[in-house]
Amino acid sequence: MDEKYFPEKIEENGKQRWAETGAFEAHDDDPRPKFYALEMLRTHRAFLHMGHVRNYSIGDALAWYKRLRGFNVLHPIGWDSFGQPAEQAAIKRGVQPREWTEKNIALMRGQFQRLGISYDWSREIAAHRPEYYKWDQCSF
Repeated sequence: MDEKYFPEKIEENGKQRWAETGAFEAHDDDPRPKFYALEMLRTHRAFLHMGHVRNYSIGDALAWYKRLRGFNVLHPIGWDSFGQPAEQAAIKRGVQPREWTEKNIALMRGQFQRLGISYDWSREIAAHRPEYYKWDQCSF
């Protein structure tokens, strides 16, 4: 047994186990009472700051609490990634808006995963992707 404590190793093992077992995936056919936890769709501005961590860790604590109380918790992740702010940021940097947006989402996804937030990543959505916005188009 190691004399020292290596939190990075323990955290990685836990996160790997969560991913392998689908620990945070909600299933429609689960007989337990259902609970929906969504803090908000995140903007994709590259780096998380302490305000983000505060907001999303509070929602995560609620999701964990409900899971521990026996609920089937749907805690999805989504990105408010469509529209002029994303386009303007990309133009300012001389890149295509979709490229800029996908790069930032990948960066933020990694940050959230390092934090260990208990999102159901199988339910990730992004407002700029056709599989999401096609439903808005149908409404109009």
